[in-house]
Amino acid sequence: MPSCENWCRVMKKTKVQMVRPFLNALLISCLIQSAPACAETLRLQRDGPLARDYFNKLEWMRCSIGQVWQDETCQGEIKMLSVAQAEQISAVMRENWGGGWRLPTVKELKGLIQKNVEAPKIDGETFPNTHQGSYWTSDQSFYTDQYFWTVNFYTGQLYNRFFYFQENAVRLVRDYSIN
Repeated sequence: MPSCENWCRVMKKTKVQMVRPFLNALLISCLIQSAPACAETLRLQRDGPLARDYFNKLEWMRCSIGQVWQDETCQGEIKMLSVAQAEQISAVMRENWGGGWRLPTVKELKGLIQKNVEAPKIDGETFPNTHQGSYWTSDQSFYTDQYFWTVNFYTGQLYNRFFYFQENAVRLVRDYSIN
């Protein structure tokens, strides 16, 4: 994992004016923490129902589809959806919350896995009440176009064996640009 000095260089290069004071405070705490803890803290910043990943330029919904952001956590029952239903929800979100909401790629969703925590294998503060099972990605399997990749947050494993009509949990993402 990169050292705190490397993270400081990265942050200086990004020239993120609107979040620089906040990130500078995090960089100071980085000197006290271990580098892996610092890296995760810097990568995902919480903002109400959203989590911004400034390094990968992504904005995540902190709650799974079916849940609502209330009292600083995700509440409600997670909806298990087919790929087609997930795409319909994505379209509704694009209309109502602004453009870009979509199913994540397998690489993007895999990036949320934290192997050294108990299930669910994800940062529970950033993504509270996450389903301990499979989440859809937008990537089709190379075996057949009827299978899609999923990320399992109970095991931290990736699977390409789910039929598109099966039901899994969904967490939406969109590209995020820093102006």
